[in-house]
Amino acid sequence: MSVTIEYIARMANVSKATVSRVINNKAQGVGKETRARVQRLIDEYGYKPNLLARGVATSRTKTIGLVIPDITNPFFPALIKAIEHCASEREYTVVLCNTDSSPEKEKQSISTLIANRVDGIILATVLEEQRCIPYDFAKYNIPCVLIDRRTKGFDYSAGVFVDNEYAFYIAAELLIKHGNRRIAFIAGPSNLSTTQERLAGYCSALKQYALHYDPALVVQGNFQYESGYAAVMRLHGHGIPFTAVLASNDVMAIGALKALRDIGRAVPGEVEVVGFDNIQFSEMVDPPLTTLDQPLYELGSKAAEAMLALIEGRRLDDTNIRMEAKLVVRASTRP
Repeated sequence: MSVTIEYIARMANVSKATVSRVINNKAQGVGKETRARVQRLIDEYGYKPNLLARGVATSRTKTIGLVIPDITNPFFPALIKAIEHCASEREYTVVLCNTDSSPEKEKQSISTLIANRVDGIILATVLEEQRCIPYDFAKYNIPCVLIDRRTKGFDYSAGVFVDNEYAFYIAAELLIKHGNRRIAFIAGPSNLSTTQERLAGYCSALKQYALHYDPALVVQGNFQYESGYAAVMRLHGHGIPFTAVLASNDVMAIGALKALRDIGRAVPGEVEVVGFDNIQFSEMVDPPLTTLDQPLYELGSKAAEAMLALIEGRRLDDTNIRMEAKLVVRASTRP
């Protein structure tokens, strides 16, 4: 049963106005015992006020919701830092929600942020399609800025993205020009737009250089170190030949480096490895990782600037901001 304010009022034998005063912590109009009785029922039934039904408050709360899928992935702390820095300069507070890449946790996070009247939400989603989004942000006058990932059919207010397809084209092209004809690709989760775009870039390079696409060389990972390690071990265990590895992020590429070391294949002499993101650890590993540098701080700053403009009613010149990653060549590929 969905608990309503009417139900709480009936159980406490008070008016809805009294329940509302307790919820909003109004000092006047509610006796001490009545307040305690109402609060006990609210806690007992886990009641949360449906702030959506009231519409959005006319005054700003000076808060921005930020929903990310994985706080442990070094990619996201760099974005968070940029967004918080930009927001704090304008005296806005960022409320961070980590979803652990769970669609249900993402939906709950969005629900909670809207219920707490944030002025806008910056979203790095794990939801694949618009029908999965639990709320129509425009209906409640809450701007939503997508960052890094797109969602099919979702009418977002603005978006800040990297040109993943071009980035992975130039990464694959580098490996092809080094003479590699069997390039393993470690993909991310198949439902994400970033995964689909990066795979498309890899395929475009193969096609451009008249190389056969072999699905056996494409292994799905989850952006975690362990999945990069497992991908190489799977290829090795199945006897699938490869002379290069292109990973969808640096964390998986670093896992691949460890696996190659464990099976006795020299990098870059026998196998070249390229990652994506240019996280700090990418130049600390042995050998230092060739990667694609995403402008992470700028990505976060642009998202925050777009959000603040939308909150303050300023017109955006571009609601789809595309940025380019740049190749950073290190010792995991041959000169």
